[in-house]
Amino acid sequence: MDPRELLQQVAGQLRTLTRRAVDDLVGALPQLGEDPSAAGTVLAGRLLAVHDRLPAGNSLVELVREMIGDLAAGSPVRLHGWRRAPDAPVGVALVLTDSSGPAAGRAVLGVTPQGPEPVFDVVVTPGAPVTLPQTASGPWSVEATIVAPPEGWNAAFGPGLPPAPPGGNATVRLRRTGRIAAGMTDGPGIGVDGITLTVTASAGTPAAVEVELQGLTAAVLPAPLAKLVGLDGAGPMAGGNAPVVLRADAVDGLRFAGPGALRLPLPTRPLGPLAPRGASLELTPDGPGLAVTLSATAQLPGLPLKVFLEGAGIALPVALSPDVRPGLDPRGLRELFPEGIGTELNLPPVSGGGLVRSTRDKGYAGLISVDLGVLRVQAVALFRPPDGNTPTSFLVLLAAQFPPPGIQLGLGFALDAVGGLVGINRRAEITALQQLVCEGNADHVLFPDRAVERAQEIIGSLGGAFPVARGRVLVGPMVRITWGGRMVSLSGALILELPAPARAVLIGRLLVGLPDPAVPLVRLQASVLGRLEPAVPLVELLVSLSGSWIVGLAVRGEMYLLVRGGPQPQFVLSAGGFHPRYPRPARVPALNRLQVDLAPGNGFGLRMEAYFAVTSNAVMFGGQVQLDATIAGCGVQGWLGLDALFVFDPVFAFAVHVRAGVAVRAFGRRLAGIALDFTLEGPAPWHAFGTGTISVLFWDVELDFDVRWGSPPAVRAKPGRDPLEALRPALAEAKAWAAERPTAERTALVFSPEATEKLNKGALVHPDATLRITQRVVPLGVPISRFERRPVPVQTWTVKEITFGDAQPADKLPSLPEQFVPGEFFELTEEEQLTSPAFVRHAGGLRARTDGNRVGAGHRVDDGYETGYEPPLPTRQFSAWQGFFRRESVLAVSAAERLERWRAPAAAVTVRPPTLSVVAADTLQPLMDDVTLVNATTDAWQAVRGQLGEPQAAVRLVERWEHIR
Repeated sequence: MDPRELLQQVAGQLRTLTRRAVDDLVGALPQLGEDPSAAGTVLAGRLLAVHDRLPAGNSLVELVREMIGDLAAGSPVRLHGWRRAPDAPVGVALVLTDSSGPAAGRAVLGVTPQGPEPVFDVVVTPGAPVTLPQTASGPWSVEATIVAPPEGWNAAFGPGLPPAPPGGNATVRLRRTGRIAAGMTDGPGIGVDGITLTVTASAGTPAAVEVELQGLTAAVLPAPLAKLVGLDGAGPMAGGNAPVVLRADAVDGLRFAGPGALRLPLPTRPLGPLAPRGASLELTPDGPGLAVTLSATAQLPGLPLKVFLEGAGIALPVALSPDVRPGLDPRGLRELFPEGIGTELNLPPVSGGGLVRSTRDKGYAGLISVDLGVLRVQAVALFRPPDGNTPTSFLVLLAAQFPPPGIQLGLGFALDAVGGLVGINRRAEITALQQLVCEGNADHVLFPDRAVERAQEIIGSLGGAFPVARGRVLVGPMVRITWGGRMVSLSGALILELPAPARAVLIGRLLVGLPDPAVPLVRLQASVLGRLEPAVPLVELLVSLSGSWIVGLAVRGEMYLLVRGGPQPQFVLSAGGFHPRYPRPARVPALNRLQVDLAPGNGFGLRMEAYFAVTSNAVMFGGQVQLDATIAGCGVQGWLGLDALFVFDPVFAFAVHVRAGVAVRAFGRRLAGIALDFTLEGPAPWHAFGTGTISVLFWDVELDFDVRWGSPPAVRAKPGRDPLEALRPALAEAKAWAAERPTAERTALVFSPEATEKLNKGALVHPDATLRITQRVVPLGVPISRFERRPVPVQTWTVKEITFGDAQPADKLPSLPEQFVPGEFFELTEEEQLTSPAFVRHAGGLRARTDGNRVGAGHRVDDGYETGYEPPLPTRQFSAWQGFFRRESVLAVSAAERLERWRAPAAAVTVRPPTLSVVAADTLQPLMDDVTLVNATTDAWQAVRGQLGEPQAAVRLVERWEHIR
């Protein structure tokens, strides 16, 4: 539940409680006439006479009495009758009158029990501000200041009424002092030293309510459990002067004011054998209420055993019922069962631990890690029971680690650990795995260290990396190999996701620690994620250096390789990211620059970063060096950066952007500096442009320059040849013409092995085949201005007709798309060369009918051999049968013979291809009834849009029956 939904729930309960309180008051109070003092004001006819005092009522009425008294004579706040309209039922109103008298000003809050929910009226008469000095009533005190605009303030809130922002400014503050506690003093229990309730409203903004809890303390553990871990009644919640503030408004809902969420972290402190790992105060939708949770590790006194608790706590509902005073309900205090429970045993030579916890997806997870001296065994399991459309799923990660030096393999290599992963109804989430690799957390799924201590993050990573997916299966082995006494460690897992479409995921981690892996001066970590999808096809590789350092100097960065085929082919190779002007391709992760931080401290820092990338259109590289040598804001800063782009189409050209500068700073302010930012393009002609800046104290000088020199090449690029020279031999090749057999046999023909072989070679054509003509020399139906990367006159190539027995106009035939490199056929700007895809789809051919095919001479055949049975049919047997007639006999008929007797000679029903139409995407209004009338040699969507009468923002391709009414 989000904060807005929680506010709606609480507000609904408060409105119901208010409605019942007003009903009780109206029934208990006498019926009075209009208040004479309201005559001549906006309250005339609405404000009724005042009542002597506040009568007994439900819990809300008694809370009002406790806060501001009996509302008797002499009180600045009085109880009146209220009739918001002549035909409205009678309600009640709280009226605050200025100390100078009613003529000076009044503020009225009227409540009318109209319908299932009450209607609230806020009326403030124009004039001076209405104030209520701080007034004490027992532990409560109240004060208020209300200011109306010159025209007054008159607003109504309730069901069916439009929301009305405040017409004036108001602040009402109620304080409650003294200790308030719920539960047991020695635990579990919760208490505060004071409560402040503040209601604020200002013109033009929604009203807000804040509840401030001072001195919040909580004892989460029951007294027996606290004594067991040696706390002796103390609690791990750290005391503090910062209050806890809850805020409610119509925009952001009900939440904690600090983090702006339903959960607020609480400070904790180590206490004896208890080491808290986090505590929080949470707003819960159950009730609603407050919940205090604690996660901690406790060492049991006198035992080699530790206990882990995740999310143990207490919940205290907020009472909003007529029978219980509004507020925290001590009777509803309940203990929260821990989300996770674990233990850790340290009893040499055996040690280990385990944990069981619930997960956010209503499942369960378990982890166990045991060191037996001769072998360390780890297991992590995730289980999720069925829920609606979600099937039962589980995931198991097993690992076994051998003691040093491992199983020796020779040449210094040793087998250190083995394991595997199995998942049912689970899949691999590549985005989550990429995030793990980029953050240097690949060990969460590869032989995790300190598994019990890090159980929460390990379980969370496994659940995110391998989510539930119906019908998918994961299986894969894991292995870890070391070299040189574990100075070099290589972990890897090859995970297969089955069934089809199958894919393989490789997760690896290379760790180098020198000179001692326990305390390394050099730590290089390379996390690897690979993916292979044969169905696309796709090969992807991501390498991250996150978590590496050299003598305390951080080293980071990512490298990435993508090779994808199919309808959207793409090639990406990058080390450290891309050129700043290059948009990152879809589904390619954001890559950090290759960086080295030389920051020994003492006011000196030096960072170096670089990148290199190759695409189908360009090669790019760059880097930057930043120097910061300052102490107490005094020192020198400098920078030098480079971004280079090389283009090879149609002729060689490059653009290099260089930026450099140095500045002297004193006490955080710049005293002097010089900077240069320029771009050089070339080689023919050369073009240099940029800006130079010189700064001295308050004097700044900028110089812009734009210089060109040289001339274009004397001999322009050789024009391209006529595309017909390459198109004619391409269409003459046998591979450009193919007879496609039908996907489903609709004839009674059965082909012999010899005929099938000739069909495969193309010597014969199936009677129902279609003719496929395609080429990749030139795109059809679109204007081209280049051919083979050389300029040619603008021209458009199309197929006019095909004669195969009978002439077939090409504009009535479906087109066949092919992949073309845009730089070979179209003029592209430098920006387009960077951003355009490596391949685009255009028509490269078409599919024709074989209506005019030549049929060979007919000849008689014996089709008896066409049907055969394995095993062969038995010989018919006649057997005598003792019946009523001497010649009576039985003829046996096999199942195969019965089937053959009823076999149809041909298909009884044929299905014609559907007629496709173009319709508007939002209304399904037909725009073109038959798409087959479109020129088949052009790109499909471009051709359709060209035939439409008016440009359409969004169109769809549907079968004709979908839009016929």
